[in-house]
Amino acid sequence: MKLAVVGAGPAGLTAAYRLQQAGRQVEVLEALEVIGGRTHAEHFGPGHHCDTGAGWLATFYTHTLALFEELGYKDIFLKPRQVRGAADLLIDGKLYPWPFGAERIAASPLLTAEDKARLGDYLNRLVAEQPDRLEPDLSYDDHDAETELAPLGPRVVDYVMRSAFEGPFFTRLSTLSAAMVRLWLRALQGASFFQVAGGMDAPWLRLAQSLDVRVGEAVEAVRLRPDGSGVELISQSRTRRYDGVVLAIPAPAAARIMAGQPELAPAWLAEFQYAPQVRLYAARQKAEEAKFGVHLIPPEDIFSVEYYSGRYGAWGACPPDWQWALVCAYGPASGPMLEQTEPEIKQALWQAGQATAPGLFSLEEADVIHLMRWRWAVPTMGPGHYRRLANHVHRPPVVFAGDWMREACVEGAVRSGEAAAAAFGSA
Repeated sequence: MKLAVVGAGPAGLTAAYRLQQAGRQVEVLEALEVIGGRTHAEHFGPGHHCDTGAGWLATFYTHTLALFEELGYKDIFLKPRQVRGAADLLIDGKLYPWPFGAERIAASPLLTAEDKARLGDYLNRLVAEQPDRLEPDLSYDDHDAETELAPLGPRVVDYVMRSAFEGPFFTRLSTLSAAMVRLWLRALQGASFFQVAGGMDAPWLRLAQSLDVRVGEAVEAVRLRPDGSGVELISQSRTRRYDGVVLAIPAPAAARIMAGQPELAPAWLAEFQYAPQVRLYAARQKAEEAKFGVHLIPPEDIFSVEYYSGRYGAWGACPPDWQWALVCAYGPASGPMLEQTEPEIKQALWQAGQATAPGLFSLEEADVIHLMRWRWAVPTMGPGHYRRLANHVHRPPVVFAGDWMREACVEGAVRSGEAAAAAFGSA
């Protein structure tokens, strides 16, 4: 059986690896010239790179860690997370420690005693009721996260939960399923985190070396073969024939290349939404001390600003005698920014960063500048989505993979890749 995998991110590479293990002939087709999808790391020089999408792994990423263990990667690539990140809140010009975690919640002046009691009771019930390891409780998938959290009070929602979710997932609580927030809050209890030596894409680049991966191969359409014996993948250069295909790409891309083939895709595929994200990274060779990282409350055009000396860690790696800064747009503000020119985005983000971070250097002083723009940054797991997934059945010759099929993270991508491969059975 000859199979294609479209997309060379963690989902596609995991699927291809498992299919190859099962004795299938597999070709991986990637539209971009780089491998890794949203784990891509941008390299600027020895010991200096920025993870442009995903930035960490966690102990509850059980399938990812098991895969790395199987491949012999854990001791090579995983290291304890070093970057402090945006660990403070900036509210009316004053800095406060972000009250996330038992000790910080207990000590926080931002929350009243009643707030702390309500939050503590909620988390205790959550730990007792919520399935662990990123498994959703479908009974909470009928309403949004803001509705779920509102009884905790506005201070808990604004100071604790918005920073926990609206930053990492680039969207408002009102657009996320309550089931998603609950599964993440449960998983984060007692978790430890890892960064990846050499960049988040390093293990995926290594895995790709053992597979037949072809970059710069954009698939424009997928069609059933007229005789029903498989599929055709159509591009400008050629038409390829396969017995089946794993579409390990974002849902909007899958919907686009499957237009006119409703029998091959779930009806809700074309309705699936993503949150965009725009971030600007800059660094300069200067050993001067810098240690500043905040979430803005309330967020406006930007959500967070980080400005650190390299010795405190980075989203990737930065030499200790350098300074680096990362300015992240607020998710809802990122969409309009995508329509602006690169100079306009850089200027707007950096001016906002300089207004927030004391002493932040100018872009003219930077030795490295890198703008990150993701139109499909993170899948929006809205109310009802987990129930759709629970009812979805893979039906070869076309199956789907991607974090949107499980959970919005690398672990979700890996699990989805394994499930897609399993749909084709063994050789």
